[in-house]
Amino acid sequence: MANEVAAKRYAQAAFEIAVEDGQTAAWSQAMDRIAEFLGEGEAARALRNTRVSQEVKHRLIAAGLGDLPRTPLNLAHILVNKGRTALAPEIAQQFLRMVEQHQGVARARAVTAVALSDTELRALSQRLRDATGRQIVLESAVDPSILGGVVVQIGDRLIDGSTKAKLEALRDSLVGALR
Repeated sequence: MANEVAAKRYAQAAFEIAVEDGQTAAWSQAMDRIAEFLGEGEAARALRNTRVSQEVKHRLIAAGLGDLPRTPLNLAHILVNKGRTALAPEIAQQFLRMVEQHQGVARARAVTAVALSDTELRALSQRLRDATGRQIVLESAVDPSILGGVVVQIGDRLIDGSTKAKLEALRDSLVGALR
């Protein structure tokens, strides 16, 4: 939880700078590169190794990410200084969410009992767009246990239109009526 909060703070600071400079697209690309470089592979292991000196870590950042714009590159150096390089993937993910929200995009996840066709996915996406007023990036998943209908999650909001939920509500009302 503490790491998530820290990642969100770094992402928020980067996002504010990117918006102020009108460089959200450039920052998004830079954040992806930083997350990849600091998050996985040999370089990431060296950057997390406490036996590797700060000087060597900064040279590694300069060698691997030196072609990035100055301000995003400074973020990578700050993460090295603070020993927070492992947060880079989460920072990039939080940054992407902020950019999408700024651009009026919402991510949604739809779970159905059977796979939806492309036409059904487009129709669901359109209904969600109409309901939220935002562009929807829809991810779908299948869970036969919901029996039918759809469960949609958009951010923190959950819309449970599953047959399972409706049957449970009916059972609860019948049990309540018998008391």
